[in-house]
Amino acid sequence: MAGRKRSVRGRKGNQKKKQKTKRRLWLLFALSVLFLGCILYDCQRKGLLQKEWNKITQPKSTGKPVSTTSGDEQMIRVLLTNNAMNSIYHDAVRISGTAELLVRQNGQTKVYDKGKTVSVSAKNTKKSVKTVKISCPKGRIRVESITRSGKVQAYRGTMKLVRKKQGLILINILSLKEYLYGVVPSEMPSSYPMEALKAQAVCARSFAWRQMRSNSYKAYGADVDDTTAFQVYHMAGEDVRTRRAVDRTAGKKVYSGDHVITTYYYSTSWGCSASEQEAWGTAKGSNYPVRFQADSEDVGQGLSSETRFYDFITGSKETYDSDYDWYRWSVTLSADTLGARLGIGTVRKITVISRGKSGLIRKIRVRGSLGRVTLEGQEEIRKKLYPSGTGITKKRSGETTVLSMLPSAAFTVLDGSENGKRTFTLIGGGLGHGVGMSQNGAGEMARQGKNYRQILKHYYSHCKVQ
Repeated sequence: MAGRKRSVRGRKGNQKKKQKTKRRLWLLFALSVLFLGCILYDCQRKGLLQKEWNKITQPKSTGKPVSTTSGDEQMIRVLLTNNAMNSIYHDAVRISGTAELLVRQNGQTKVYDKGKTVSVSAKNTKKSVKTVKISCPKGRIRVESITRSGKVQAYRGTMKLVRKKQGLILINILSLKEYLYGVVPSEMPSSYPMEALKAQAVCARSFAWRQMRSNSYKAYGADVDDTTAFQVYHMAGEDVRTRRAVDRTAGKKVYSGDHVITTYYYSTSWGCSASEQEAWGTAKGSNYPVRFQADSEDVGQGLSSETRFYDFITGSKETYDSDYDWYRWSVTLSADTLGARLGIGTVRKITVISRGKSGLIRKIRVRGSLGRVTLEGQEEIRKKLYPSGTGITKKRSGETTVLSMLPSAAFTVLDGSENGKRTFTLIGGGLGHGVGMSQNGAGEMARQGKNYRQILKHYYSHCKVQ
């Protein structure tokens, strides 16, 4: 009996030991989990786990930027200028929807039926209403107070109205792709060959991408406006061909190395392209070559001498742009009218001081009976050397038109007289600043069988599309 009792007590002792061991193991396990949890929390807080996960799930960088269609889904904010397109401020804005319109202000949303107009005035005394957000989920937004090309345009995306001291500002918020739908047909005729439209789409995308990162309109909560200061937006309605050009080049941009370049473009060349340095005095770069616009022909000695430029601008060299109206033009200026504009009496002499290799004038001096003035930089030259309302004649068609400035700064000056009074005739070529892609030149290249990559490679040297 005594031996049996000891045996029973021994079994009970072993069970207690096992229970203690289990408890210790569970405690050790719990402490381990707690310790591991603390480590994981600290890693998460420091972002280490995300970095390791990215290494596992993302491909190794090749040093090259990756273009994806998702890039066109990023949002861009466009300041819509007033009806005259000369100010970002509006006295009043009237908006309707092609479907049910939602208007949100002061935390409340009001629904307006299709076609019903919502009016907001800059003179409204409700100071609490600083911002109005407008959307049309099942349609588009019509800005009734603005016309473009004589029509009220219907905009994609949403609208944001912000009240400022100077007036109302109107911001259209939409995806980059939707924005390009409104830019491409406004910048290039939709009837142009598809490869030219695709080249325009890539240029417009690259240009917008750069502007979205420049913060030019940061103070207004916007990225760009809808004028030629950036890119013309919704001047013409959308078109199925230009939408196709945007879609078929989705995500594609122009790169120099690993960086997207600012893809400058303009209407028509004078048979040669200019560098940034010649056009705006900025640092010299290799992305915007100076060359004759005919199969990448180099300009050789260039057109910086007055004799060589005169021979070129009055000659008949065939280039990609030579069949277009603005390839050559002329304008006759009255010595009295021009002198009055510049405040120097009657103009007696106009002298080109500096001309770039492309033929673009960089500095010009005008001497009058009451003094002289020196104009520098193409914008100043094109604006100040052109009296308002003066007719400019296109050589090819003979049509005369009036612009806000000279078509380009690529011209030569001839003395003359008219009705016994002194005049100066400018014989020039091209329409626009001359840097980057000539839109009409791109159209001709496409007609000759070039694809959009070849077109862009021609105009943006040392660059690639990806």
